[in-house]
Amino acid sequence: MNHVCMNEERNPSASAARALLSLKEVVTLADVSEKRVRKDIERGVIVEPRIMRLTDARIAFPWSYVVSFAAVYGNAHLDVEMRRVALSKLDRLIDGSWFKADPDACVKFTRRAAASCDYMHVDIDRYVTLDMGRVLHQVAPRLHLYYCGFERIEEREDTLGGEAVFKDSRLAVNHIGKMVESGEPVKNILEDYPYLNEDDVRFAHLYYRAHPTTGRPRASDSDDEADKHAEIDVG
Repeated sequence: MNHVCMNEERNPSASAARALLSLKEVVTLADVSEKRVRKDIERGVIVEPRIMRLTDARIAFPWSYVVSFAAVYGNAHLDVEMRRVALSKLDRLIDGSWFKADPDACVKFTRRAAASCDYMHVDIDRYVTLDMGRVLHQVAPRLHLYYCGFERIEEREDTLGGEAVFKDSRLAVNHIGKMVESGEPVKNILEDYPYLNEDDVRFAHLYYRAHPTTGRPRASDSDDEADKHAEIDVG
């Protein structure tokens, strides 16, 4: 399915998406283990300037690191040193590039690169290579869906305590995301909420995973869980 983004040709400053993503958003979009990433932060594998500290307790990353984390942590068998090397090489690839800190440019770049039949490989050892084409094919649809979804939602202090809702409604984004997570078919959700479209529902699922409600039980992560996440359907 083609995800249509109304602001795709606008100036990046017109985008409703934030310039930085939380760690939870990055690992959700990359579909990798938050536990493994946090361990590597503790080990010093992921260091400044990869980490952008908003406060002592809150960290964030540019959108481009969704691609980097998917490429590295999407592999269950890379050891710590290989992950360190891979992240360093991907940093050099991204550093100074025109899309590094710009979500609009990053999303457009990943879509174009994913459409290319012959995209780059990144060597991390003599016979070990990251196939960035495969990474982009997996990540680009999620990035684009998430980026465009922000045009359809808003946060109003007088509605549900400021919780994100679909524009011109009182329908919480996380309510729809929870329905998908619980196994409710998209078709049924659209019948109940006819003013939504399929992309709205799939965006809500991503948003729900990236913004867990306070107090909601967290699914356990294992160290080699990369292929154990429930699949996120982006069409």
